[in-house]
Amino acid sequence: MARIKIIILACIKTFININKMNMKKIIILLFLLNGLFSQYYSQTVTEQQERQTNTNILKTYSTSDTKSLQKYYQNLFSTKKDEKEKGLMPSFDIEKDKLLEKLRELIPMEGPVDPNTYYVGPGDLFNLSIWSDIPVTFSLIVSPEGTLIIPTVGVVDLTGKKLAEAKLLVEKKTNDIYKNSNVTLTLLIPRVFSVSVGGVVSNPGNYYASAVQRADQAIYLANLETKVSMGDLSKVNKEENQLINRSDLVQYFGNDELKKEKLEMSLRNIKILRKNGDTLDVDLVRYYATGNVDYNPFLLDGDQIFVPNLDLEANFITISGAVRLEGTYEYSKYDSISSVFNIAQGPTALADLENVNLYRTNFTDGRIEKHIINLAGILNHSLPDFKLEAGDKIIFRKKYPREASLDVTIKGEVISPGLYPILKDKTTIKDLIQEAGGFTSDASLAEAKIIRFTDPLDKALNNPDYKRLEEIRMSDLNARTREYYNFESAIKRDYAAVNFIELFEKNNEAYNIPLQNGDIILIPPKQKTIYVYGQVLYPGYYQYIEDKDYEYYLNLAGGTSDMADDSEIKIVKVGSHNWLDPEDTKMESGDAIWVPRDIDPRDKNFDFYFSWFQNTIAVVAGVATVVLTVILASK
Repeated sequence: MARIKIIILACIKTFININKMNMKKIIILLFLLNGLFSQYYSQTVTEQQERQTNTNILKTYSTSDTKSLQKYYQNLFSTKKDEKEKGLMPSFDIEKDKLLEKLRELIPMEGPVDPNTYYVGPGDLFNLSIWSDIPVTFSLIVSPEGTLIIPTVGVVDLTGKKLAEAKLLVEKKTNDIYKNSNVTLTLLIPRVFSVSVGGVVSNPGNYYASAVQRADQAIYLANLETKVSMGDLSKVNKEENQLINRSDLVQYFGNDELKKEKLEMSLRNIKILRKNGDTLDVDLVRYYATGNVDYNPFLLDGDQIFVPNLDLEANFITISGAVRLEGTYEYSKYDSISSVFNIAQGPTALADLENVNLYRTNFTDGRIEKHIINLAGILNHSLPDFKLEAGDKIIFRKKYPREASLDVTIKGEVISPGLYPILKDKTTIKDLIQEAGGFTSDASLAEAKIIRFTDPLDKALNNPDYKRLEEIRMSDLNARTREYYNFESAIKRDYAAVNFIELFEKNNEAYNIPLQNGDIILIPPKQKTIYVYGQVLYPGYYQYIEDKDYEYYLNLAGGTSDMADDSEIKIVKVGSHNWLDPEDTKMESGDAIWVPRDIDPRDKNFDFYFSWFQNTIAVVAGVATVVLTVILASK
C-alpha cells in the first residue's frame, strides 16, 4: 500500500507539470495511471475478501442475537466438522473454544450483576488488579474444580460462593502477600454452562446458558422449531448424537409409537431442580404481569428445568368483571387474591375493590361457598391476603349501575356532533337532537337513519347465514320467493325504523323511540342534485331546482334514446329507495330518475311470450270473475 501511495504522489507531481509535457508523455502517463488503479483495485478486493473470511463465522447468524448463536453452537457440536461430509451447515475454520468465547461476548445483560445474588462458578472470567508502587493485573478464570489460581498468591476455593463473598475472600488472601496494596476483583465475562430442559417443550435436551440468563430464555430455546432431514441424520457424529431431539427420531424412523400427544405447555408450574437438591418454582405468567424476578430466577450450572403440561380442566381459576384482562387462568399453589389481581392487569375505573365476590365449589358435596373480600384492605396491608384454591371463580363487581355508562353517537349535520350519554329507556331521538343543538340547514332528513348494533349472547347469531337459515327453517317458501328472501337478507342492515321527516316535520311521535346503548345516528347533508341514468343521452348528476318535474331533468340529460321505454320511467326516492311512477310523486333533492330500455324484438323469445300470455290470462280471468259475480248478484 505504501508503494502505491508513492506512485500516486509521483503521478500527481508529474501531472502538475503537464504544461511542460508533449502529447506523447501525456499518453504514457495515462497508461501508468490505468495500471496503477488496476493494481489498487485488485489489492482492495483481496483485503475485503480476507476481512470477509475472518468474519465468516457468523455469516448466517446475527451477532446481536444471542439466541441464534446458541442455536448454531448446539447444531455445530452435533455434526461433523467436514462440510463436504455432513452437508448440514456452513463449515467454519474455527475452534470450539473460540466460538465459546464469541458466545460469552454476546451474552445479553439486563443490568449490572448483583454481587449478593450471583454465584461464582467454573468458567467465570475475572480481572484481579493489585494497586501498589508497581501495579499488577491478572486475567483469571475459575477452574472446573471451582478454584481461582492467583500467581504468587495461591489457590482460592470459590465453590458455592456468591460474588460478594468471592471478592472479600480473594482480596483478603491477596493482601496477605501484597502488603499495603489496594486489591480489586472484577467479573469480566460471566461463564457459559449447560442446562437441561424437559417436559412439554418442542425440543427437550441440553442447552447453553449463562448465569445472567433466566429460566424463560432456556425454555424459549427448547421451543424453537428445528428439524433434521433423513439424509442429514445419517451423517451426524455418533459421539455427539445426544443433542438430536426426539421429534427428529420420530420423523426419521416414522414410528408412530414414539409420537406423543400434542400438549400445551404450562407457564405457571415450571420446576427447576438444582444440583444441591433445591427445587425452585417458575411462574412466567406472574413474572410477565408483575416484573418480579423471583418468579423467573437466574440459571445455574447443571439446572434441570421441567415444564409440565397445561391442565385447565382441573387446575384453573377464573377472573371476570371489572378487570382489564378477564379470563380463565392456570392455577398455582401460591395464588392469592392479590396475585391474580395483578395477573388480570388490575381494575377498571368502575371496580368496587371493597366487595369482590369469590365463589368456591366444594367438589365433595357440590356446595358453593360465597366470600365477599375487601381487596382494597389487602392491597394497603390492613387486612391479610386471601389464599386461593383450584376452581375458584372471582368476580370484580362495579361500583355504579351499568346504565351510568350508556352512550350514543351522533354524526353529520347537527350543530354539535359527538358522543352523548343517555338514560336507559328514557332518552329519545328528539331529546338527543335537542342536546346536540338541532339540525343544520344542510341536514337531509330523508336520508337520516339510526344504526343499532346488537351483541347477542349466542355468537352464532353474528353470522348472517345462520340467522337467515334459522328464520326460514319453519317456512314454506317456494323457490322463487326464497330466492327473493335471500336477496333481501343480503342487503338487510341493522337500522332502527325511524322516519325523520314524519317525526320532525309532521311531529309524528310514533317515531320518537327511546335510544339504546351504542346507537349511531347519521344525519347526512342534502345532495342538492338529481341523478338521471339509463336510456338517456347524457346520464349523470344535475342540480336540483325546486318545483321542477322529472321531464325537466330528462331534457337536461338530452332526452330519452330510441331504445328507451318511456312508459316504464321510475323515480327512485332518496332515503326509502322506493320506485314510484312520475305522476305519483314530487321530485325531491337526492332523487334519481331511471329510464329503462325497451325490449329488443330479438329478445322476445318463447319465455317472453309465455310470460305475456300468462299475465294476460290472469287479468282476463280476474275481469271475468268480477263480471260473473256482478251478474249472479243481479239475479
